[in-house]
Amino acid sequence: MARIEHPKSPIPRQLKGLHLFHFDSAPCAQRVRFALGEKGLRRGREEKFDDISATAVASDEGHWVSRIVSLPKKQHMTQVYAGIHPNMVVPALVHDGQLYLESMDIIQYIDEAFSGVGPRLLPKNQTQRQSALKRVSQAKVLHRSVRYVSFHWGLGKLAMLNTSKRRELAQLAKEGKDEEQLVDFYNKYSVNNISSNIYQDHLRKLYHAFNDVDRELTDGRKFLISDDISIADAFWSMKVLKLIETGYPIAEHHPTLYQWYQRVCCRPSFQNEVMSHNKGMNRFFRAKSFLQNLCGKGLNSAVSQVVRAA
Repeated sequence: MARIEHPKSPIPRQLKGLHLFHFDSAPCAQRVRFALGEKGLRRGREEKFDDISATAVASDEGHWVSRIVSLPKKQHMTQVYAGIHPNMVVPALVHDGQLYLESMDIIQYIDEAFSGVGPRLLPKNQTQRQSALKRVSQAKVLHRSVRYVSFHWGLGKLAMLNTSKRRELAQLAKEGKDEEQLVDFYNKYSVNNISSNIYQDHLRKLYHAFNDVDRELTDGRKFLISDDISIADAFWSMKVLKLIETGYPIAEHHPTLYQWYQRVCCRPSFQNEVMSHNKGMNRFFRAKSFLQNLCGKGLNSAVSQVVRAA
């Protein structure tokens, strides 16, 4: 378990109970909230990022404290948050003063810490467990592709950083790890210095990966590994959600995958912990992508090119 023994920030050690630093539309944070929901843990009191160092309120029984780190406001690219998460990404989980980073490690921790509640997200059956972890590893590799595709066809100029902010990010990265390679990405993305071939290559990787999962699901199983929900479903469903928001025609090109997504989407944990506070952003980006597709400049047209070349 990737517990951070000596975080730079003193804040995690001050927190009692369960606290999640997250943003509602961030896929990595969404999968953790989904896991919390599956374990019967609900969103409780909300603390603003501006109050992050001023309060150590404890979570109520069966709830977690929601600590929003606004990505549009670039609050994850600040000295305060970098002291908690050196890669400057969400989520970060604190449980009784102990800090956990990376969504896979967080979900594994939640699964063990609350093993008596809800489904086991890491199957006990070793064959199924290995299959789940293999799908998670694949999803982690594809995380970079989701970033490129969702930024290029979804966020667009909204995600670009000005020169001053890029310098600030570079300075913070020197003090941390930058395992997400944010500095290089933003330096190129913000000045339109990423070729269309790179975006197409990332889209191609996602298309073939979705095809692979689509074929596997034709055996009639309810979820990715078996008829029981698992950590693999938490990872892959958030990728599909993000791509749908960006205008990817999942139902058209991967119908069995889309049916699986609908089954995950109907779960109370998905509706309550993933979508309940994300409806506004979801509608905005789906409307934006709809208009882009209508004009022939969206993901629909780009995916069609990938299909023709396959």
